[in-house]
Amino acid sequence: MRRVRGVAGVALAIASLAACVVNEPETPARGVVVNGPPPALVHEERPPAPNPQAVWVAGYWHWTGMQYAWIPGHWDAPPPGATWNAPVYSSRDGRYFYESGGWKPAGNANALR
Repeated sequence: MRRVRGVAGVALAIASLAACVVNEPETPARGVVVNGPPPALVHEERPPAPNPQAVWVAGYWHWTGMQYAWIPGHWDAPPPGATWNAPVYSSRDGRYFYESGGWKPAGNANALR
């Protein structure tokens, strides 16, 4: 009798799995919700590079958690194998989002924006 119950239990479990429906979750919004788009970019003159390995990081508006703050353009030494990705500002469903920039591995698909 035990074996019958075990087999019946397995059969019931398999049947219930067959009835499951898998829904893909909505892709979560990337970045943080902010109060609006950033101000206009600030025009800056690019000074000469301090050395051949330096990479220019253009000035950008960074979200501080309460407001935008201008980060001036500057020359930087990239980490080995990394590329600079500027911040991304977007609007979806009537909300504004900010995704911070930074150095990302060159092979990263998200690094190609």
